[in-house]
Parts: sequence; structure tokens; C-alpha cells
Amino acid sequence: MRVLCCLDGTNIEQISTTVSTMLRADNLTLALVYVIDQGPRGEMERQRERFFRSPELKPRHKEQMQKAENATAQDILDEGTRYLSGATLFKREGNPEREIVRLADEWLADLVVLCSRSTISDGPTIGPKSVGHTARFVVDHAPCPVLLVRKQFRALV
Repeated sequence: MRVLCCLDGTNIEQISTTVSTMLRADNLTLALVYVIDQGPRGEMERQRERFFRSPELKPRHKEQMQKAENATAQDILDEGTRYLSGATLFKREGNPEREIVRLADEWLADLVVLCSRSTISDGPTIGPKSVGHTARFVVDHAPCPVLLVRKQFRALV
């Protein structure tokens, strides 16, 4: 079974726990993917165009941003290999939900595992926003089954 695990920088513990408890280790091929989201960079350029005379970032600033994004992506993937050793690593750039679906198709994944929402928030999200836009898109368009993982929240007594 080929399992594509989608990392967002906050969810490796949830993903690795789910994979290790729910899936048998024999005949299991894992891949970890982190997508550098190009959306914020585009939004920043639109804001610069609105408020500054020069809409373009200087080439050295663009290069610095790309280096920082790549370093962060590599750190996240390295952390993933500490939890799930032996996994194939993929680093992509673009729209996260589209890149995940594209990679699942290209890599011939049998299952995609991702968190339903970023786990940065303090508590569970209830209602229609409990599944983020990335997870919703992947569920709707993935070429294989998708397993959504939710963060465990413990009530404070």
C-alpha cells in the first residue's frame, strides 16, 4: 500500500501516530509531502502593487524569501523522517491542494493522509469550517481514498 502523508509543519505527530496505529507496517510504502504555498507571495506582490511605487521585490529579496521557504520545507520534511523513517520525500511549490492531488496521481498513491485543518488553533473547530479548504479540495479531487486526521483535544477539568 502506497500512503502519501501531507505535512503542514504542525501535524507530524498526528500523522505518524495515525499511520503507525491504523496501517500494517508490512507492504507499506510511505511518502511525505510538503507544499510551499505560493499564495502568500502572490498576495504580498498584489499589496505592494497597491501601496508602493515599485510592485516588484528586488531580486535579492525574492531570493532570500525562496531560500527561507526552502529551508523551512526541508526542516519540516527532516522532522517527518524522524517520525517516519524510510519515507520518500517530496517538496513541491504551488497551490497546496492541487499539488497534493497531482502528486497522489503521479505517485499512484493508494491513500492520502492529511489533517482536516491546521492544528495551530487552541481548540476544535465545530461546524462547516471543521475541514479546511485544502482538506476539502483533496477529499473532493484525490484519485484515491483520503484519511482525515483530527487533533486530539482534552477537556481541561
